Amino acid sequence: MKIALLGAAGVLGRAAAQELSRRPDVSELILVDYVIRDAKRLAKALSPKCRWAMADVGKTLELSRLLEGIDAVGNAVGPCEEYEKAVLLTCAGKGAPAASLGDGTLPDAERRGVDAAFRDAGVAAVSGCGMMPGWTELLAAHFLGPVAAHVRSPSSPGATRYLFFTPERFGGYAFLRGVSKGITGQALSPSGAPEGVCLSLPDGSLVGVPEGKAARRFRRITGTFGRLGPVGAEFSAALLHWLRGPPSGGPDAPAAVAGVAAGARFARVEDYSGRLAILTFVETILLLASRERKRSGLLPLPGLIGREEAEALAAAAGARIVTG
Repeated sequence: MKIALLGAAGVLGRAAAQELSRRPDVSELILVDYVIRDAKRLAKALSPKCRWAMADVGKTLELSRLLEGIDAVGNAVGPCEEYEKAVLLTCAGKGAPAASLGDGTLPDAERRGVDAAFRDAGVAAVSGCGMMPGWTELLAAHFLGPVAAHVRSPSSPGATRYLFFTPERFGGYAFLRGVSKGITGQALSPSGAPEGVCLSLPDGSLVGVPEGKAARRFRRITGTFGRLGPVGAEFSAALLHWLRGPPSGGPDAPAAVAGVAAGARFARVEDYSGRLAILTFVETILLLASRERKRSGLLPLPGLIGREEAEALAAAAGARIVTG
């Protein structure tokens, strides 16, 4: 397989590059980043199968020239609201299957446009292959129980999806920036969620930080600067990233917990290593590259990854799935 990885020099891109470079079924891995020096250094450090290239993914012509002969594209560029739609449409225009890690949910109108573009190209794409969206969809489809039959997606009425994360061990600047810019207010923790600070996002999902020093800092920074509009949100993200400090909590504390709740029913996954999102992203890229291309359009992640495959991914990452 010949894979192109966009945003390869970022926090999540580097982790995905390490995983992909170790896969025997990947014959060539092109590490694409705006900072060519970092992409080159990473490629040389990983494997002879790695090459490097520079591109501004926001420029269609600049990106499309790199996608000739590519079996699949992995998009680790963030934030989602700024780049994901343009990247996916460029991939569709070149007939390249694409998996986008995503840090948010594409609006319905944009999803319809992206879906139509990939259907016209006769190839498939997946948006949201991480924890939320991503694992929240897998949990709702495969693990929520009888309630799942009445829940079309985690954003449907009666269902709540959430992500609790440890700031020192999960996500990068783009993730913190998206969270800071999207907070609409405080919220109560849903069934099965950890105790801590829980905040609402525009699409109805929730994000939170478990109780402790990090939660107090998170509440103080977002509550103070978050009220100052877009500039305050940008400053909040920068300050949270700068103050995140060394990893804490030990092996008994999860780096992230993603879950879905519908009434009293819930399903959650506890990621102790912080690797689950990356393994899910990599698996989605390889599935899109290797499967017979009988399906096309923008596919839901549970359409590619079933319950047994999800359980195997969780086990490989040292994560635990809990239902109740």
